[in-house]
Amino acid sequence: MVISSDAGGGGGPVVELPLDLTEKILYSICPLASVHLATVCKSWAASISERLARPVPHLFVYLPPDISSDRRGIVVSVSMDSAGAPSPAVVIPNRVLLADTNGLRCVGAMPRSGCLAFANWFWWDTGVLLVNPITGARWRLDVERLRQDPVIAGGAAADSFVCIGADELGLWWRARGGEEWSKRTVAAAHRADGIVSAVNCNGRFYILDSDGHVSLIDATAPPPVLIEKLPVASLLEQFPIPTTATGHLLESDGEVLFVRRVLASSMEHSGIPFCHHSITEHLSIVSFEVYRLDVEGRRWTEVKKLAGDRALFVSPVSSFSVRSSETEGCRSNCIYFVDKKRYCSSCLRDDGNTWGVYSMEDRVVLFEHAVTGAGPCSSPTWFLPSLWP
Repeated sequence: MVISSDAGGGGGPVVELPLDLTEKILYSICPLASVHLATVCKSWAASISERLARPVPHLFVYLPPDISSDRRGIVVSVSMDSAGAPSPAVVIPNRVLLADTNGLRCVGAMPRSGCLAFANWFWWDTGVLLVNPITGARWRLDVERLRQDPVIAGGAAADSFVCIGADELGLWWRARGGEEWSKRTVAAAHRADGIVSAVNCNGRFYILDSDGHVSLIDATAPPPVLIEKLPVASLLEQFPIPTTATGHLLESDGEVLFVRRVLASSMEHSGIPFCHHSITEHLSIVSFEVYRLDVEGRRWTEVKKLAGDRALFVSPVSSFSVRSSETEGCRSNCIYFVDKKRYCSSCLRDDGNTWGVYSMEDRVVLFEHAVTGAGPCSSPTWFLPSLWP
């Protein structure tokens, strides 16, 4: 950046700010909020472009319809390395329109393009709507009548999702930088029902069903594409019954991981009543366990330390891994999570959502900060924002 040394603005000699000072100014602003500053000068534009090339995970919170606004939900920027006193969360203007998403649910985020997916399996219209919350670009995919909401298949190679139709299991994906979607229909010799989680490892889809079994669909194989139940013990045989409801499949460096939340029950007795019920039970996250799929060994092997400089981001409908060295402020060997604060199942009152960081090395939650206040809203969803397309 260049400035005039003449305080009166009379056209004195121009002085260029040192690069380190320019970076300090820009790095005090979240990358997405700094986009409009790219026109200041060439050095600022270069610094901002470099930051956007290494996206930092943000949170999308899907809020109830607000007739006073044409937007739906909020995008929240949080400080990846904040500890102790929470850094203020920054709300970024988003382009998810109420008119496009009314009646739909947010079913996850595409890992490569940063698009959010919206659908509703029992809605009269069963299409899948994709919206880039930053640019406003959107696409609509017509899918067969659904038996459950589409499941995002996280993975580094492509945007993809799995959907169960009345008579078929469909795989949809597109490569990074491409606009055209590909679809494969899976032969019905065996079909996973009640899909809980899915992951795409370079065209090989691993599907976790509600019984805790994992199946493989190799979309790179010539037709007909088949689904094969892997000879690996069910997760329900290794963990308690609710395991599949508290865990996520994700891909990290070509490996399939299962990340399981460990919850503890606490009874809240605060001075300020949460609701008209005297006692509210709260299941809070106390730790995480990570397991690697070992197909040859027919088992899940516990992972004590994440390979390389990886960090994991897990949320109810979207989970993915990143390299901490390529993600500003991110801590390696950590799990970034979202959680609900107090919630009463009797009156369905919600006290808001939080996000936090769990250290795999120290085996402890390092910190947890609020994202939203009390009121109805979905759980926040981690996504990697992109200006493409």
